[in-house]
Amino acid sequence: MAPVASFAEVEGLLGIVVIISALYLQGQSFVDPTIRGISAQSFVISAIFVILYLQSGDMDLVYLAIVTAIVRGILIPNVMLYQVRRFKHSLRETGMGLRIPSLVIMGVVIVIAGYGLYKTVLLSVLPNSLVAVPLVLILLSFLLIATRRNALMQMTGFLQEENGVLYAGALITPSIPLLIEFAVVLDILGVVLVGVILSGTRDVLRTLEAPELEQLTG
Repeated sequence: MAPVASFAEVEGLLGIVVIISALYLQGQSFVDPTIRGISAQSFVISAIFVILYLQSGDMDLVYLAIVTAIVRGILIPNVMLYQVRRFKHSLRETGMGLRIPSLVIMGVVIVIAGYGLYKTVLLSVLPNSLVAVPLVLILLSFLLIATRRNALMQMTGFLQEENGVLYAGALITPSIPLLIEFAVVLDILGVVLVGVILSGTRDVLRTLEAPELEQLTG
């Protein structure tokens, strides 16, 4: 019983690290550290999948951990950092300096509200208390996507949302071959979005800010 308890404690600690990483992303106005932050978060999620494998013995979790670490931990973040380097300066989202503290406070409120939502609504259906972590992570992803105007910043929100969805699926679903296929499809889509669409936007329009893109298209 001791090893099982130890695994649960480590998983709970890593869950806290995941939430802290999400709040860190919300508190950034520079693109470069945001991308590195989502990369680190993906590695933590991979470690959680490995712990879940040690608890259940399901090899699919190992495959999911490998896909998460390679694609969302290394491949997509490096493609995104390449986009930043092509601008030849460290991108900072315009007009975010004064908004960052309020966004972080909103993030903390969402963490509390998300946990309360799980306790009051979902606990009876999903008794595993760790499900609250991916639920909060998904809610924070929506906040990141909705409050950012830079395309790369929004992309980190989508990657974080994917981390949350796969984390929830790994906790809820005992056997997950379809979840791995879902992860691969989403990762391929992410590579296409970052590597092709954003490259074209950067080279043709020279901006990744949503308001400027709307003005150009109008």
